[in-house]
Amino acid sequence: MEAEKLIEALHTVEKLKRTMRHCYTSDDRKESVAEHCWRVALMAYWMEDEFPEVDINKVIKMCLIHDLGECFTGDIPCFKKTEADEETEENLLYQWVATLPEPLNDKMRTLYQEMSELKTLEAKIYKALDNMEGALSHNESDLKTWEPHEYELTKNYGIDKSQFHPYIKHLRECIRQETVDKIIAAGRNITLAEESDKDELLKLYRSMIGGAADWNEYYPSMENIEFDIAHDSLFVMKNQKGEIISAISIDHDEEVDKLDCWSKDFQPSAEVARVCVRKDLQGQGIAKMMMEHVFAVLREQNKKSVHILVRDNHKVALKCYSDLGFVPVGECELFEKYFVCMEKKL
Repeated sequence: MEAEKLIEALHTVEKLKRTMRHCYTSDDRKESVAEHCWRVALMAYWMEDEFPEVDINKVIKMCLIHDLGECFTGDIPCFKKTEADEETEENLLYQWVATLPEPLNDKMRTLYQEMSELKTLEAKIYKALDNMEGALSHNESDLKTWEPHEYELTKNYGIDKSQFHPYIKHLRECIRQETVDKIIAAGRNITLAEESDKDELLKLYRSMIGGAADWNEYYPSMENIEFDIAHDSLFVMKNQKGEIISAISIDHDEEVDKLDCWSKDFQPSAEVARVCVRKDLQGQGIAKMMMEHVFAVLREQNKKSVHILVRDNHKVALKCYSDLGFVPVGECELFEKYFVCMEKKL
């Protein structure tokens, strides 16, 4: 490439050095897209011996150029990026590539096509490493920088792209285990409740008596707990000591499900119920983390919406669910109590 053209192209891609990604570094600053691309390429170089049959230089090139489109659109986190965003980025990228001198423009178009199709081993390796580097970066950042839904996302992001080779699969599992260890160490581990948790759960429920949710000695009951555990619909968060600090259930209540206020356009739906956080830990965003975890579970079950009944005088809960995207769709009287019916599209 002619010197002048090279300098012009370098000025364009300099934007990636100052385009910030969603993730933070270990010293609490946002990382740049350029830093991400550099480490993805380094990952490829360092695993060359694991893939003697692969053109590792091609993989490195893929890693280096995979986010060049963000010079023109900026970085959009994976959980916010739409197909329209992808199309816009691709169009702007190809317009710029067309301005590069031959044969570089043709080589880059061919490379991008291979990356998009994900058919070759080189393309599959690049894509897996791209996803893994994002999870690795989250493992290095402080949990205070994570959004509630990122606990589940970081554990599982890109796993579907890493099953094609034993080494890549193992590497992703190692990163996932590091994520799990980090979450457990911080006392933010969410799992399905087990039989051994029943007594502690009932104790947690009883500690909520007298609160705005208006629970009592009869509800929630051990029967509720046993039913939820049997149906794999009760989730708990445990701290470093293994103590349950929060719980949430996906409920199965025909009386609630048959209310006519729920949108028929957002079916199938599911009910969330019995959300609680230990009193000394309330106000730390734990309930939001629990809700986001359940949202992810319900999406995997192909649910289109989630609904919840909130006591009409529980102002804190009404605001919390509103902030999570729930909207009031009606009111009802059940169990001799008045509730606001709230619904959220998934």
